[in-house]
Amino acid sequence: MATAHDVAAAVLSKLGSVTAMKLEKLVYYCQGWHLAREGALLFPEPIEAWREGPVVPPLYRHHRRQLTVSGWPHGEASHLTPDQHRTVQWVTDEYGKFSASQLSLMTHNELPWRAARGALPESASSSARISTDLMRTYYARQIANTETAVGLATANAALEGKEFDQDWQDKLRDVASGLISADELVSQEIARLKGA
Repeated sequence: MATAHDVAAAVLSKLGSVTAMKLEKLVYYCQGWHLAREGALLFPEPIEAWREGPVVPPLYRHHRRQLTVSGWPHGEASHLTPDQHRTVQWVTDEYGKFSASQLSLMTHNELPWRAARGALPESASSSARISTDLMRTYYARQIANTETAVGLATANAALEGKEFDQDWQDKLRDVASGLISADELVSQEIARLKGA
């Protein structure tokens, strides 16, 4: 099995130099999404619900007092399986664009970190472990197939008094299936409205 050190090395090989805090959050998201998609742990080390968000203590011990981290000699990206590499690639593609503070805020708004901390205020220190079972369940619920995603978007729009015709539902299917990005769809719609 890969270790958190191997995952950290893989993240850095994809993104280059990042802040230590960002590295911690990306490794956390790698674990969460791997649990959701593959049903198995990506690495065995525990993750704790610290004040700044999820932290893997064995990683922290190596980057402590460093603002940025550019390499990880304590792990090997080559130890990851192809499925594990796909998880790291997906997480770095989807989450790598966010800053450390944005990632921290995101984790603060998600159930696994909040549940581990219980009634503690956000400013309090904690070394409570984040449940991998809860991570698996929480992130698995974030995954929706194309038809479910279109159905939810259509229902939400109806609640707001808007109706998506078949053309719009087809466009949403294209976004949900990855044929185009949401940004591209919005740009197309703005261009269409400006031309009208």
